[in-house]
Amino acid sequence: MTKPEPPPEVVPVDFIERWRQIVDRRRVQMETAYAASGIENADYWGKRAKNYRQALHGGTERDPLLLRLLGDVDATTTVLDVGAGTGRHTVALAPHVAHVTAVDPSAAMLGYLREDLAEHGITNVTTVDGDWMGVDVPQADVVFCSHVLYPIADVVPFVRKLEAAATRRVYVYLRIDLLATDFGLWSDFWSVPLQGQPTALDLFGALTQAGIMPDVEVVEHRFTWTFHSLDEAVPQVRNSLCLREDDTSATERVRSLLAERMVAWPDGRIGPAINAARSAILSWTPPSLA
Repeated sequence: MTKPEPPPEVVPVDFIERWRQIVDRRRVQMETAYAASGIENADYWGKRAKNYRQALHGGTERDPLLLRLLGDVDATTTVLDVGAGTGRHTVALAPHVAHVTAVDPSAAMLGYLREDLAEHGITNVTTVDGDWMGVDVPQADVVFCSHVLYPIADVVPFVRKLEAAATRRVYVYLRIDLLATDFGLWSDFWSVPLQGQPTALDLFGALTQAGIMPDVEVVEHRFTWTFHSLDEAVPQVRNSLCLREDDTSATERVRSLLAERMVAWPDGRIGPAINAARSAILSWTPPSLA
């Protein structure tokens, strides 16, 4: 009697390598597009800081990560915001904690944060201009990073440094549903779709492979990347598509495509026809305390 052949062996997924491949493929696509356009990606976030601030700060009080953090801090807590951007979480948390250290590599982003700190008279925040892997900051009770990891190819060392900086808890906030930063227009200009960013599900696999077993809370929230007008949207999306500012033909094509695909939102802004999206809050206790 002939024994049946067993099914092929199931090869384990290397989640850390998968994360790297996703990030690298997207990076190469964008670098190739920049080269084809004859432009450099100088201060990517500097060009987006103002719109980023306008689009996101208005709904911070409903942000699921902020609500989760507020339940885990008090007036004695020190907090480290890694990739603070324009500081929507920093500004909201500062009145409720002892001190916040806000780290970000974009001088433009931190400039807006400092403006808001001055406007609100907030004095218990220290801003640090620099890349997370290159800065030296004091430890804090709670360390968090919100929507920061997407372009980080070496994700495990980045997360390990978050752990080392935390004396009580680490929080990482990432999307589950992909955010089309190109508004689905990449293939209209570059023939193939843009590689999506890694998601919270990819991060969960990478973390568990690295020996970190986080708690996971899936949350639903409103889509936040919207614009006051088409005139505001066009340069932002054009930049995301790696197109030249002086390419009038491409600019008009972007305008035409966005006019077809964007819809009016109840708050008077415009954006894609997406009402809500899902993200995940991954959190864990540093191994030295577990």
